[in-house]
Amino acid sequence: MTTAPAIARATGFTLIELMIVVLIAVILITIGVPYLGDYVADQRVRTVTSDIASDIAFTRAKAIEESRRATITRTGADWSGGWRIWVDLDGDGAYDAGEEVKITQGVTGGSNRLRACALPVADFSTDITFRPDGRIVRTTAAAATDGIYVIDEGRDAAVTDNAVRGVLFGTSGRTSTVRLNGTAPPC
Repeated sequence: MTTAPAIARATGFTLIELMIVVLIAVILITIGVPYLGDYVADQRVRTVTSDIASDIAFTRAKAIEESRRATITRTGADWSGGWRIWVDLDGDGAYDAGEEVKITQGVTGGSNRLRACALPVADFSTDITFRPDGRIVRTTAAAATDGIYVIDEGRDAAVTDNAVRGVLFGTSGRTSTVRLNGTAPPC
């Protein structure tokens, strides 16, 4: 007696199964992409803020170490464009060749939305100088909002899209960072 061969079952995906998987992927991408953009903007702002804060602390430490005034001076159109750290070796209050300690290049990360500004403008718009005791040289009275702010104003004019961080200066010259996302830029 001979038996008939069994019919082989087809393996793989049906068209409906494939369409359901693609639909789920499209929904997840549609929901996730705006949040990914916000995350990238926040990380870019965090990186620039961290770079500025660490170099400000370095400048302060150099002033104390050298027992001379040390200055961090922006080299770009604003603080996100880079800066130079120098110690005033001859005491003339101006940068001279050979006084340079460190240069940080622009850190905008390719974003034309990223900017950095300082409050009060009269004291910190172009440079920050530390005295040999580590305190900041200033012409105005200290305020709680004194510092440098790094801002990415988001995809549109909505304040909720803003990624904002600030490097705030205390009266002793020490810095702290604060996250101000979703707020209007302070400057």
